[in-house]
Amino acid sequence: MRRSRAAFNDTGLATRVVPPANRETGTAKQKTWLTRERIALYSTALFILQAALIGIWAVSYWGVHQHGVPLPGSDFRVFWCASDVSLRSGAAAAFDQQRLLACEASLQRGTPLANMFGPWIYPPTFQMLIYPLALLPYAISYALFMGIGVAGCLLASMPAMRQNILPWMTVVAFPGIWVTMVYGQNSLLTFGLAAAGLGMLETAPVWAGICAGILVIKPQLGVLFPLLFLCGRHYRACAAMILTAGMLCTASAVLFGWTLWIKFFQAAAWFRDAALVHGEGGLWHTMPTVFAFLRAAGVGLGVAYALHAAIALAAVGATAIVWAHRTKRELRAAAAVVTSLMIQPYLVYYDLAWLLLPIMHVSGYGSARSAPTPLARIDYAIVTVAWLTPLLSFLLNCLRISALPWAAFLPPVWLILILMHASRDRARHTTCPRKLASQSKEERRAA
Repeated sequence: MRRSRAAFNDTGLATRVVPPANRETGTAKQKTWLTRERIALYSTALFILQAALIGIWAVSYWGVHQHGVPLPGSDFRVFWCASDVSLRSGAAAAFDQQRLLACEASLQRGTPLANMFGPWIYPPTFQMLIYPLALLPYAISYALFMGIGVAGCLLASMPAMRQNILPWMTVVAFPGIWVTMVYGQNSLLTFGLAAAGLGMLETAPVWAGICAGILVIKPQLGVLFPLLFLCGRHYRACAAMILTAGMLCTASAVLFGWTLWIKFFQAAAWFRDAALVHGEGGLWHTMPTVFAFLRAAGVGLGVAYALHAAIALAAVGATAIVWAHRTKRELRAAAAVVTSLMIQPYLVYYDLAWLLLPIMHVSGYGSARSAPTPLARIDYAIVTVAWLTPLLSFLLNCLRISALPWAAFLPPVWLILILMHASRDRARHTTCPRKLASQSKEERRAA
């Protein structure tokens, strides 16, 4: 007996296609050039390319010690050096820019990043996590940190991939994962926590809240979750999240002292002024946010803040309504992630690793529909653009092309599309009971 092959319907999402032997039964094959096999093939090619480039980079730096090759994990060096100075001189030393600069310079000596300084602007909750990193050599610590991040990302993706909606190679080859590895950032860790928190709401609400609460290591990305949990009537998850976040903050204060939180808020205020207000280092062009787009386009600070706040509030309100109406789980999770990214005035393109979750959920929602809708092709286009956006943003930055951050338009457009799906889904579910009720009345009259 021949195995059936999988193809993509008009939404670009996986559907089952009957084998040739069964075509005469009346089920016709949907014609499409972008089959599941081709998606897997293209993803495999990009996976091999990305893995080879990172492998060559690592061997060139640590293997043959090629002069002029930059240190892998340019942002991870900040984590490692913060750990190093904390272990040597106490946790508060991480906010001493002179000590941190000396450590970073020693790591980057003889590389193009020798004069580049990355400040420590993370909360004490994250400092607890990275505190022991410098107990290991930089290379081993970097590999371990990124390995845990990738493993957590893929493990948290398993619930969304149970229906085999996309080839696993498409997930593994997602450029957001590899861009995060290049910089050595924590986006994969936060992605795993967000995906686990949203994925376990129905089955293990307390564990979902615990995972969401650990997002306090990067609190701006988790600030929306308590509101959505309340709107969705996930009270146990909300309580567990608040309790977890509170315990982590208290633990950091006990270990390092409350003064460390004061130093964090001072550093955050200084960095906000440098990055958001003045856009030092061309940061506006690397930030896919509405605020950064407006500032890069020459809009004044007050107007940029006002427009960004108006769009963010509208997005939060619309997403809260979606959660309150208990629409499909895939749409709620996708809206939560897209809105969480969209409300940030400061966001760098490596944080777009979070886009993998709505990519999977929108794909799952599309594959569950019995028939394609007029929005199907737009779904497919948005998913494709979202999958490629981290790579395109990274390449533009590497080529030093100072274009406006065009990716700022992706979250608002995608959220509008998700809201349209949610509205249609709700209308369909409210219409069906009325039809059933009218049918039962007609049956009683006939009886």
